[in-house]
Amino acid sequence: MNRPLFPRMSIEAFEAWAEGQDGRYELVRGRPVMMNQTTWNHSHITTNLVMVLGNILDRDLYHMAIGDFGLQTGEDTIRLADIMVTPNNKSGKDRRTEEAVLLIEILSPSTATDDFGDKQREYLALSSLQAYLIVAQDKACAWLWLRGEDGFPEKPDVIEELNGSFTIPALEISLTLQAIYRGVVF
Repeated sequence: MNRPLFPRMSIEAFEAWAEGQDGRYELVRGRPVMMNQTTWNHSHITTNLVMVLGNILDRDLYHMAIGDFGLQTGEDTIRLADIMVTPNNKSGKDRRTEEAVLLIEILSPSTATDDFGDKQREYLALSSLQAYLIVAQDKACAWLWLRGEDGFPEKPDVIEELNGSFTIPALEISLTLQAIYRGVVF
């Protein structure tokens, strides 16, 4: 019989445990899950997005966390989005938030099922979320869910052209795939 590697933990127990660990972990339905090392393209795309967003976001209103600040998506689940934009209203000692305005995941073969599955469902259920963006790292392609008057659409907008662009009205920003993929080699 296969036994889980870790026993179930509360969020508080997980935070205390994770502080002493090497590597990054998410808490998924009460169990720690180690995050994989990323590829060059993943790192390059993340850097591009951070630089672009850092130049256009109003930093008096928003804070950008890069893969290391917890997002509580359930009573026993904490996710580490590749990039998370939150309201700039946290204490310097906070370890997690339940508020995110924009969540971005860089698609990896090992994360695709979660990014389009459990994470998608958890993220789109957040009342504060205005946009969820998934970015491919092996080709120019992005999937964007934007909250409308009736909530999120069932299917995302898909942007597949390198000269494509999109707007996130709630943040008053526009992004181009050229900026996201600048210098990325497929």
